[in-house]
Amino acid sequence: MDVPELINRVRSSTRYEGQIVHVEDIPEKEPAYASVELKPMINYALDEKGITKLYVHQAEAIQKVREGKNIVLSTSTASGKSLCYMLPIFETMLEDPAATALYISPLNALVNDQLQTFRDFSHLMGQDIRIEKFIGTMSRKEKSDVKYGNPRIVFTNPDMLHLSFLGWKHQWRGFLANLKFIVLDESHSYSGVMGSHMANLLRRLNRVCEYYGSNPQYICCTATIGNPEEHTSALIGKDVSLVDSDSSGRGAQKFLFWNPPLYVKSANFTRRKSSFGETVNLFSNFVQSGFQTIVFARSRQKVERMYVEARNMLSNRGAQHAISSYRGGYYGEEREAIEKKLSEGSIEGVISTNALELGIDIGGLDACIMDGFPGTIMSARQQAGRAGRGSGESIVVLVADSNALDQYYMRNPADFFRRECEEAVVNVSNRYIQAGHLLCAAREIPLKPEDADYFGSEYHTIVTVLEEEGLLQGSFAKQCLDPHPHGKVSIRDIDNDAYTMLEKGSRKPIEKDLTRLQAYREAFEGAVYINKGIPYCVTKQDHTKKEILVEKARDGYYTRVMVSSDIIIRGTVHSSILPSCEDVKIGFGDVDVTQQVTGYRKIQQRSDKELGQHSLEMPTFTLQTEALWLELPHRFTEAVEMHDRDFAGGIHAIEHAMIAMYPLHLLADRNDIGGVSTPEHPDLGGKSAIFVYDGHQGGVGYAESGYEIISRILEVTLKSIESCSCLDGCPSCIQSPKCGNNNNPLDKDAAIIILRKILGKPDYVPVKKKKTVKSGEKKSSSSGDDAMGGKIREKRFDPVTALGRARRKLRQRENRSTGELIKEGISAGREKKDHATAYECFEAALQLEPDNAVAIMNKGITCMHLHRYQMALECFNRLIGLGHRQASVWVQKGIALYYLGDYVNSIKAYDEALKLKPDDAKISELRKKAQKEI
Repeated sequence: MDVPELINRVRSSTRYEGQIVHVEDIPEKEPAYASVELKPMINYALDEKGITKLYVHQAEAIQKVREGKNIVLSTSTASGKSLCYMLPIFETMLEDPAATALYISPLNALVNDQLQTFRDFSHLMGQDIRIEKFIGTMSRKEKSDVKYGNPRIVFTNPDMLHLSFLGWKHQWRGFLANLKFIVLDESHSYSGVMGSHMANLLRRLNRVCEYYGSNPQYICCTATIGNPEEHTSALIGKDVSLVDSDSSGRGAQKFLFWNPPLYVKSANFTRRKSSFGETVNLFSNFVQSGFQTIVFARSRQKVERMYVEARNMLSNRGAQHAISSYRGGYYGEEREAIEKKLSEGSIEGVISTNALELGIDIGGLDACIMDGFPGTIMSARQQAGRAGRGSGESIVVLVADSNALDQYYMRNPADFFRRECEEAVVNVSNRYIQAGHLLCAAREIPLKPEDADYFGSEYHTIVTVLEEEGLLQGSFAKQCLDPHPHGKVSIRDIDNDAYTMLEKGSRKPIEKDLTRLQAYREAFEGAVYINKGIPYCVTKQDHTKKEILVEKARDGYYTRVMVSSDIIIRGTVHSSILPSCEDVKIGFGDVDVTQQVTGYRKIQQRSDKELGQHSLEMPTFTLQTEALWLELPHRFTEAVEMHDRDFAGGIHAIEHAMIAMYPLHLLADRNDIGGVSTPEHPDLGGKSAIFVYDGHQGGVGYAESGYEIISRILEVTLKSIESCSCLDGCPSCIQSPKCGNNNNPLDKDAAIIILRKILGKPDYVPVKKKKTVKSGEKKSSSSGDDAMGGKIREKRFDPVTALGRARRKLRQRENRSTGELIKEGISAGREKKDHATAYECFEAALQLEPDNAVAIMNKGITCMHLHRYQMALECFNRLIGLGHRQASVWVQKGIALYYLGDYVNSIKAYDEALKLKPDDAKISELRKKAQKEI
C-alpha cells in the first residue's frame, strides 16, 4: 500500500469526520554530489559500505576542517552528517599516531550508536585504532581500563566531561594534550539550562586543553535552527564556519494536519475530542497497513498509556504486530534492544517521547505521527524527519491537541510551513549557573584575571562574590576552597537525590533516576504509573531512602495530580509601568515557588470520566527561580464584578493563555515555564497579580525575555481568547492540561475585560448572565515567614550554603551598592509613601549584605506599613539576635506584637525598651495601651 492509498483508506473509514484540515505536499529532492580526494584506506572502507560519492555539503565540511576551521553543520535528518566528522578524524589518525579525538553527545544511545559506526569503519580500513566509550553506567574497572589504556577516540556525554575529564583532568593528561578534534553532536539540544551549563563546561575544557598545550578543532552538528552560527559560537566560545547547503536527497512527503472533531458534552458544552484516541487509532491503522510508524507524545506516562491502548486495539482486531514504547527512565539495555529492533524492522511501530527525536540510528521509517505540536517548529521538523526511507514517499501527521497553539496552527497551516525555525538561545553569563562552574574551573586550574577571556563579562563580578563568601582565596591566582565543587553542579539541572522505583516484595528495579519533582507529581502514593505497558500502583514513597514501592495494578483508570502553588518575591530586579495602562506595573525578579501535591483524581481510560478525588499530604517542593509579573490595580476587580463575573477566574485564565502562547515568541516549551495568579498578593501590598516563572532552578532567561516583550505577549493572548468560538472557555483558549487546580476557577469574559483594560482597548461588555459562584479560588499564601532576607550565618563553613548565597547575591546584584539601595528605599517610603518599592529596595540590599542592621530595621518598619506584622517581628527578632538591642528595636518589636494580638509579649518588649530609656513617655504610653487589652 502506498501513501495515497493509505490516506484514502483513512478517509473512507467510519471514524473519519473530516479531521484532515490540510495536506501539504513536500516534493522529492534530488541529491547533489562533489568529489574530494581521500586516502586509499578511507576510500576502500567507503566502497565497502556502498558509498561511492559524497554529498556537496560533506565535501565542503571536510575541506573546511582541513583548513583548520571550527565548523557547524546544519542540515536535515539523515543527511550523512556522521561522515563529515568521521572522515577528517580518521584522516588525522592515519597521519598522526598520537592524535586523539573526543565525541560528546547528550544521549548515551547516540554514544553507543556512533561508537559502533566508528569501530566498524576502522575495521573496514584494516586499522586497529583504540576506540572507546566513557559513560556513567560503566563499572569502575571499565572506566579505569579506558582512562589508562591510551584510547585514541573516546565517546562520552556532558556529565562525564564535567565529572571525569575535567574533575580528574590529570588522569586524562595524555589524551587532552594530544586532542585534535571535539565533535559536538546534536548541538541544538544545548539551549536553555542545558545550554548555559554546556557553554561554561566547554570553556572549562578549552582552558584545560590550552593548559596542556592543545588547541582542538570543533566539529558541531545541529538540526535546522534559526541561528546555527551564532548559537554554536556562543556555545563553544570560538568563531565557527557554517555548512548549511544540504545536498542530500529525499523522497516525497505528505504532511497532514489532523484536527479531532467537536462533540457536545454534558450541559451542551462543546469541546474537541482528545488527541489521544485519534493518535492511537491512526497509529494502529498505519501499522496494520504495513507502515513502520513512530508516534511522538509529550510525556512519559502518555507514551505508556498510548502503548497500552494501541496494544489492546490491535489485539481486539486480531492483528499480530510488534509494537513498543520508548522513553527516558528505561534501563540502557532496554533502550538499546528497542533501537536495534527498530533499525532491523522487527518492531513495526514505536510510541516515544522526544528521546527518539535526536539522531539515534533507527533506520528510515514510513510514517510519523505527532500527538500535539511539540512546542517548537525546530522540534516538529526534527520529528517529521524521522519519516522517510530512501526515495520512497513518507507520511507525517500532526494531530492537534485542543490547546490554543495547536488550534492556531490548525487554522493557519501556511504559517507553520512558512515560519523559520526558532533561534536557540545560550546565556553563557547566567550568574546562577556560572558561579558553580567558576568554582570547578578554579579547582581545575587557579583562576587568573585573564580567564575573563574565556568566561565573559560577568567573570570579575562572580569571582568577587565567591571571594566574599569564602569560596575562593588568593591575591592573583584564585584557588577554590571547596574540595568537591564538581559534585555540586548538576549539568542537566537534575537533583542528585534521584528516586528509584522498586516492585513491592521482590524489590525488583522497575525504573531509576526519577527526579524529585517527577516523584512528587507522577509517582505519589496512590498514583497509577505505567512502565513498558504494565500499570503499577504506588503503595509507598520513602523520601529518606529515595525509594518508590509499587505493585501491579488493574488496568482501567489513570491518575492526574492536583497541585497548589504559592509564590514569594525574593527581590525585584526590574520594574516599569506598562505603556498601554499607567496603573499596571510589570516586574521581573527572583521568586520562590512552593508547590505541594494536595491530591489526585482517578480518570477512566478511554472516556476520561472522573471516578473520584483523593487528598494527600506530601512534602513541599520549592523552586528558586525568576519570574515576570503583572501587578493589577483594584479598579480591575470592580470592572469585572460590575458585570457579575469572577475576577479570580479571569486572571487565572489569562495566566493559562499567556503560557500557552509563549512559544510563539520564544524558544520555550510550555513545560519550561509555569504560572501563578492571585487576587491578593502580600508582597505587592495586597494587589492582584499574574506571575509567569522559569521552571528551572535559578532561571534561564525565559521570564526575563518575556518581560522585555510583555506587550506583544499580552496582545497575542487576548487575540487567542477572543478568536475562540466557545462561550465559557475551553482547552483551545483558557483551560490548561497542566493546571493543578483542575482548571477552577476560570472566567473567559473576565479575562477579556481585564486584558482589554491592560492593553488600553475599548471596554468589553459581556452578555448579561447570572453570577456563578465558583469555588477553589487560587490565592497566594498570606504568610510572610519565608520572605526573610536570610538566617543568621552558621559558624561552621558550609560550601553548599555559601554557593547558594553567592548565587542569590549574583541574581540580585546590579550596579547599585547596599548603601544606595537603602537610601533609595528610605526615600521611597518616607517621601513618596511607596512602601512596596521601599520593601523591594531593602530586600535587594539584604541580598547583598544579609546582616546589614539598617536594611533589616527599615525592612521591618516597612513591613509594618504594609500590615505584614509577622514578617516585621522576624526582622526585629533578627536584629536582637545579631546583638542590636537598642530601645528603638524593642519598641518596634512591641508594636508588631501588639498588632499580632500578643499583648503580654508586647508589654515585655516595651519593658526592655524602658530599661534603656526609663523616662520615655511615648514608650510608657504604648505600654499602657497594650496593658488595657489584657
